[in-house]
Amino acid sequence: MKHLNILNNKIFMSLTNTSNGDVNGATRFYYTQKAKVITARYEGGVVQVGSIIGQMLTESTFEICYQHLTISGELRTGQCKTRIELLENDMIKLIEEWQWLNGDLSTGYSELIEVVLN
Repeated sequence: MKHLNILNNKIFMSLTNTSNGDVNGATRFYYTQKAKVITARYEGGVVQVGSIIGQMLTESTFEICYQHLTISGELRTGQCKTRIELLENDMIKLIEEWQWLNGDLSTGYSELIEVVLN
C-alpha cells in the first residue's frame, strides 16, 4: 500500500461505532499527515471539539491518542489502534479498536469512511 502521507488532507465520517462511543454519523474528522506523524481535529454530533495525535506503525496501521469535549461539557480521552483499508474506488476506510482512558475505561470498535468532496 506504499502511499506516502495517505491520510493527509483527508476527511472521514463514522460508518459504525459501538454504543459506548461518542462518535456518530454527524462527526467529521479532518486528518493531516507528515511522514509518520498524524494529527487531526474532529467535531459534530455530541463532540463539540476534538483533537488527535498519533504515528504510523506500518504502511497500513497507526496508533493515536484522542481527546474531546462533548456538548454536555464532559472531557473524554482515549487511545486507538487503526488499520487502513484501501477500497476498490480508492476511498479509504479506517478500522479502529479503541479504549477510553477516563470514565469506565471500556473498549470499542468503529469504522470511518473517507468523505469525498466534489
